[in-house]
Amino acid sequence: MDSSVGPGHLLALAITVAVVGGLVPLVRLRPGRWVTISSWVLALLLIANEVAFEIVQWRGGLGETYIAHTWTVGFSLPLYLCDVAAFVGGVALITRRPILVELTWFWGLAGTVQGLLTPDHPILFPSYDWLEFYLDHIGVLLAACCLVVGLGLHPRPRAALRVIAITVVFFVLVGVVDIATGGDYDYLHTQHPPGLLALLGPWPWYLLGATGVALASILILDLPFWPERRRARRRGGAGREAIAAAARPRSAPPG
Repeated sequence: MDSSVGPGHLLALAITVAVVGGLVPLVRLRPGRWVTISSWVLALLLIANEVAFEIVQWRGGLGETYIAHTWTVGFSLPLYLCDVAAFVGGVALITRRPILVELTWFWGLAGTVQGLLTPDHPILFPSYDWLEFYLDHIGVLLAACCLVVGLGLHPRPRAALRVIAITVVFFVLVGVVDIATGGDYDYLHTQHPPGLLALLGPWPWYLLGATGVALASILILDLPFWPERRRARRRGGAGREAIAAAARPRSAPPG
């Protein structure tokens, strides 16, 4: 039987490397109308995948590896970070709005990659479960890399702080939903191994470790853009000085 660390998982990782490594350089080096079309296709795939997953759960079509095999309010709402990142990434691909691009970048690489590397349940291949799970995770990662690396839509100054603030508010709201529904969205209520969270100790202490890892990941993902921002500040300072110098009145010539 295949599992989350079996051939199906290795195949998904190989597909990730091939798709991201092949498409992102093309987006950067060969821009054109095809990039816009591809962005729309990927956006629709991400959103349709999430909607289809809700429908499949409602119809009771999930495999036996899931906690709940049919739709339940404590399990099936699209409130896991990877689900929300799929919706955000889909809209970001279409609108290119800076805050959505930033959320896709930081959530996609800091959160979705962890889920891609260490799935939270055994995944059989071939199955609908395998297709849905990896389309979600690979699609978000591809969207993040295409937007930021391929199209050059780099996070703005203080982007990391904005994303951290939004993430904190998001998890607080999810925590409220967990309390109201008895669910465990984003594993805030009890630890849900396997996964990297299992290395951070028992609940609730692993929440502190997970918070630290998340903060460090977001700051590290912001580091590559610091030199660009420093250069922009220098150019802006030089430009302001030149404008100020031009505006200063010149002294009249002697005589």
